[in-house]
Amino acid sequence: ALQDSLHVLLNRLSSSVDLVKNWREATQNDDHVKSTSRLIDSIRVVLKAIERCESVLKENSTLRSRLNTCQVPVDLLDLLDHGGGLNPECFARGLLEEAVGQLEGLKRRKSALERLGAAVNAGLQRKQQQQQKSAKESSASRKRQERDDDEDDVKPPPAKKNRDV
Repeated sequence: ALQDSLHVLLNRLSSSVDLVKNWREATQNDDHVKSTSRLIDSIRVVLKAIERCESVLKENSTLRSRLNTCQVPVDLLDLLDHGGGLNPECFARGLLEEAVGQLEGLKRRKSALERLGAAVNAGLQRKQQQQQKSAKESSASRKRQERDDDEDDVKPPPAKKNRDV
């Protein structure tokens, strides 16, 4: 009973939405009055369908409590259509929003990876500069050590012997 009432409600809502989508600017007052009265009648029919759904829920308290505790994501409800299929507009909108969200996530990841790459690059350059600096210092200290060693190896020339004996 509830499913039938909801089906009727969704059909009535769909026809009301079609009226609003196809709303034309009235060129005469009579046209405006006619289109407005059709919309008002359509809204009254929707209200009656809502009242029928409410009466079904009021009659069945277990169904009402189950529906209150049921966790249905709003996104899923947007994608559902009363005709048993998917509502193409809502489905396309949902897919587009999902794609945009994933694209934003990918952009954040790309940015984070670029920053990480820049930090790693800077760290490698620093390490390379330190290695070059330490290599220069060690070669300079080796050269100093060699000079010091060479100076120690140089023996004073042998003393001349005196022949005056």
